[in-house]
Amino acid sequence: MKDFRMVVFLLILFTLCTLLLTGGNLAYIKASAVFNRRLYAEILDLYNYPFTEETVESDFADWFNTVERGVNIYYVGKEADRSTVAFKSRGPGLWSLIEVLIAVEMDKSELFGLRVLSQGETPGLGGRISEKSFQDSFSGLSIEPQVKIVKFAIAANEVDAISGATKTSQALEVLINEGLENLNRDFGG
Repeated sequence: MKDFRMVVFLLILFTLCTLLLTGGNLAYIKASAVFNRRLYAEILDLYNYPFTEETVESDFADWFNTVERGVNIYYVGKEADRSTVAFKSRGPGLWSLIEVLIAVEMDKSELFGLRVLSQGETPGLGGRISEKSFQDSFSGLSIEPQVKIVKFAIAANEVDAISGATKTSQALEVLINEGLENLNRDFGG
């Protein structure tokens, strides 16, 4: 009788654990799909491609190919006259993890654009990296020898830093240049 109870108990425990793991996996899949749609919308917006919330995935598939190189994922434009690659880069800021979307011309000479996907820096200071006007200053920026975020930008590879946000600006510079190094390593360069 004790053996029978033990078998029933283990069977119920096994069934509950299986249901919990299956539910967790389904939740992960659903959350992943939501994050991908948001990323696709950011990429399409960066390139000024038209899209709607309902068609963002198919619109993205019309304009971009997804290429995996090791642990990195790149989004390569399909248009011949707009030969670019976009990718995410992330790293520590002053107070939080910063994640950016970087788009680069395929000849790897200049940035096409940049979007901050997530950050938790000080509002009004480092948090200003999320402002469109700051992000737009990266468009057409030379990436040789590397991107610089400085107090007074004068060179083709420099952008003005945000006043009062020195550490956040330095962190953003590091993660942009690390992302570009990964791109060069993964696509030869």
